[in-house]
Order: sequence, then C-alpha cells, then structure tokens
Amino acid sequence: MKAKFRLLAGALALATAIPASAGTVSNGFNVSVNLASRCIATNVSAPTLDFGSYTAFQASAATPATPVTLTFDCTRGLAPVSVAFDTTNGTAAGVGVLVGLQYSLSASAASVINGTAASTTSIGTADGVSYSVTGSMPALQAGSCGAATCAGTHLRTLIVTY
Repeated sequence: MKAKFRLLAGALALATAIPASAGTVSNGFNVSVNLASRCIATNVSAPTLDFGSYTAFQASAATPATPVTLTFDCTRGLAPVSVAFDTTNGTAAGVGVLVGLQYSLSASAASVINGTAASTTSIGTADGVSYSVTGSMPALQAGSCGAATCAGTHLRTLIVTY
C-alpha cells in the first residue's frame, strides 16, 4: 500500500510541477470592401455671382466684382473629368437671361488640394476640389423691366462629371 501511495504522491507532485499551458492557434482571413467613389458639394449655401448694377444700353460689358468658388470633397485620387453648367430655358449651358439681360458663365480648371491617406490611427481626408465661376454680361442690352429698376436672381448649377 505504501508503494501505491508513493506512486500516487509522485504523480501528483509531477502534475503540479508542470504548469498547465494554454496553446495558441491562428487562422487567416481576408478583409474586403467595394468602394463607390464620389464627390459631394461642400458649399453651405449657394453663393451669388453678382453682376452689380447694369444700365440699359451701357457701353461696356458687365462682369462680377468677384467670382464665386464652388467646392467639393472627392474620394482621394478621383479626378473630375469635366464640368458643365445646367441649361436654362432651352439655352446653351453656361448662357442665361436675367431681367432681359443675356449673360454667359465660365468655370476655371479644377484646383485640387490632396487629402490624406487613412491609417490605423486616422480616417484620412478627402481631396478638396474647387472651381472658380465668373461671367460676362454683354454691353448695349435693353433688358426687360416695367419699372425704374428691376432685380432678378435664379439658381444655376455646375455639374461635375467624374
């Protein structure tokens, strides 16, 4: 009986002498996503391209004192392909009539401020794309107004294709 007890005691001593170990195992997996690239307009409100005052039959063309800047946030690396103005009243894009006065619009080439790449500590930022829009109102126009003065405004749209 003493021998069995010594054998049992020796086995217990051995079991307590070897620490229990949890093993590790790994398994690979893929992470994937399908990104739908796009640009979004970032102007809080529609800025006004102001031609100022125009006197009927004036000798010089009217131009805005300052252009308006239209800004967009775009997926990094997404290059806008072209820009165009909406059409109004069946006229060509970029041409319009306001209180009987014809005007034309033009947009600058894109100005791009590169965003930052995402990292494990930062979500990154978009590419900032902006366009400067200006215009011209030809001289010698009569206009259309049934009072001493008239004012008008209408919304135009710059369409960015990417």
